[in-house]
Amino acid sequence: MSTKVLSAKPGSWRAILGSLATFYERRWLIKYFVQRQMARGYKGSYLGLVWAFLAPLLMVVMFTVIFSEVIGIRFREVTGDSSLNFGLFLYCGLVPFLAYQQALTQGVNVIRRNSDLVQKVVFPTEILPLTTVLTSLLQNAFGLGALMLVLTVLEQQLHWTILLLPLVVVPQLLLTLGLSYLMAVAGTYVPDVRETLRTFVRATFWITPILWPAGRVPENLSFLVDYNPLAFLVGAYRALILDGELPGAMASIYFSLFAVAVFGVGFVVFNRVKHNFADQL
Repeated sequence: MSTKVLSAKPGSWRAILGSLATFYERRWLIKYFVQRQMARGYKGSYLGLVWAFLAPLLMVVMFTVIFSEVIGIRFREVTGDSSLNFGLFLYCGLVPFLAYQQALTQGVNVIRRNSDLVQKVVFPTEILPLTTVLTSLLQNAFGLGALMLVLTVLEQQLHWTILLLPLVVVPQLLLTLGLSYLMAVAGTYVPDVRETLRTFVRATFWITPILWPAGRVPENLSFLVDYNPLAFLVGAYRALILDGELPGAMASIYFSLFAVAVFGVGFVVFNRVKHNFADQL
């Protein structure tokens, strides 16, 4: 950790800015932790990290076959095909949601899970939630790769708007990271919050238009979409990847500002209390 951070009063704005600088100074450590978490998830399997791409590929194929061909759920039009592919619609919505779910459910316990590192005074604890979120987004990228492969095979095209995905992924990273910092603090001080979080994440799945189109929500329940940042995120992924359209400009701005605000609050709260973590373990 930089000498500036060590000399600053814990929780001060100088220390918080120093923690931000730590992301760059310890980028090698962040890379190591992300690689370790990815490798740990597939440890012991013959194919290893190949499963990071193969597992989502099998999932999107399964969704495509079961929901679109076997069950016959049809409300999305596919160019050159009168049938519609609900499997692709469903999986495209699941990709950002699963990244959010993984980051929060693993991030809530990240401090306690790394108690041996947290109790070392010189270890930059702020990188722990970051590596968890980056790992979830990396797996998110493998899932996107699988989806694009299936899209190429089934629809013989990829929309150019896919190139704009980073404009959505960056605020997605900030939003998820801010929430992960808050959950990491809550999970350190109140271990039982983990069970509450699981229930909350399950609830957000059902109130987010993943299984159902946003346009079909009754007017009296439209707030579930209008004020749900995950609803925008899911819709933006589908617009850019499946429809070749741009998400609404104002909605994108509001989502980005909200993501920055959540990150700012989460990061400040985390830094103001992190020096007490070792006493809670």
